[in-house]
Amino acid sequence: MSNYILTLQLKTEKFQEDIICNIFDKYRKVYNSCLSELFKRYNHMIESKEYQANCKYKGKHRNRIFSDINKKYNLTEYSLHNFIKPICKYYKLHSAISQKIATRCFNAFSKYIYHQAKQVNYIRYNELTSIEGKQNSTGISYKDGIIKFNKMTIPVIIKNNDNYAQRAIQDKIKYCRILKKEIKGKTKWYVQLVLEGSPPKKTTNQGEIKGQIGLGNVGIDIGTQTIAISSKCDVKLLELAPNVNNIYRQLKLIQRKMDRSKRATNPNKFNDNGTIKQGNRDKWIFSNHYIKLKTLMLMVSTDTLLIKVLGNMISDNML
Repeated sequence: MSNYILTLQLKTEKFQEDIICNIFDKYRKVYNSCLSELFKRYNHMIESKEYQANCKYKGKHRNRIFSDINKKYNLTEYSLHNFIKPICKYYKLHSAISQKIATRCFNAFSKYIYHQAKQVNYIRYNELTSIEGKQNSTGISYKDGIIKFNKMTIPVIIKNNDNYAQRAIQDKIKYCRILKKEIKGKTKWYVQLVLEGSPPKKTTNQGEIKGQIGLGNVGIDIGTQTIAISSKCDVKLLELAPNVNNIYRQLKLIQRKMDRSKRATNPNKFNDNGTIKQGNRDKWIFSNHYIKLKTLMLMVSTDTLLIKVLGNMISDNML
C-alpha cells in the first residue's frame, strides 16, 4: 500500500525545545557510535584471509560467501541493534527510535561497502535533523492533535481552514518523525506523519479541487535560454532562469559577509596575517547574523544547483 507524508508544525515551549535538542544530540552520539563500530568490523573483515581469497572469484557463489563473511564479522543490521542496547540504557533512550537510527547508519554504510558512495560521514554537533519511531503506539506517537515524546505532550498546529490536513489525519498513521528546520536563523520543530493510502486532493474554501487537469493538448519547446508554450487558449515565450547571472555575485557577497562576521566573533582563531591558527581547539562562535547569512547562502546555492541541473538536462535533450 502506498504511503504519504503530512508535515505539521509543533507548538513547543522553550524548555521542551531544550529537552528535544539534548535528546537529538544523544541520538547523534548513537549514530556516530554505530558508524565507528561498523568501520572497526569492516576493517577487521577485509584483513581476513577468507575475505581476500574470495575477492579473486566471481559469480553468485562469491556473493553468497561474502554474505556469510558479513554475518561472521557481525556486519548486519540486527547485530548493530544488539550493539546499541547498552548505549540506549546509558542515555535512557527509546529502543525503537535508537534501532531506526542504527538502521539509518547501516544503510549509509552499506552504500560505502558496495561502492555506491565514496565515503560515509559522522554527524557533527547540531546537524542531526530528524528522528523517527517504528509505529505510532510507542516512542513518538500522535493522537487528537497531541504528540507524545519522551514523557512530553506537545500540541500540533492544525489550522481550521486547512482542509487538506483535516482530511489527511483521518487516515491510519504508520509512524511519526520529528523534524528540525532552520528558518530565517531560528529553529522550528515539525512532526511528519507517515500515513497509509493516497493523499487527498487539495481543495479551495469553496470545495473546488485545486490543480484540476484541463482539456486539450499543450506543446512545449525548450531551448537553451527560453521555453515556448503553445495551446488553443494561449501562446507564451518565457525566459529560463532570468536571474542566473546575479546569483553568483550574490553568493560572493554573502560569503564575504560571513567571513567578516566569523573573524569578528572569533579573533582568537586567526593569525595576524589573516590565516587560521593551526592546533587551536577553541570552540567557534557564530553570531545570529552569521546564521541568517548561512541559511540565505544555502537557499541561493540550492537555486544555483537546480539551474545547473536544468541546463544539463536541456543540453542532453532529457526534457
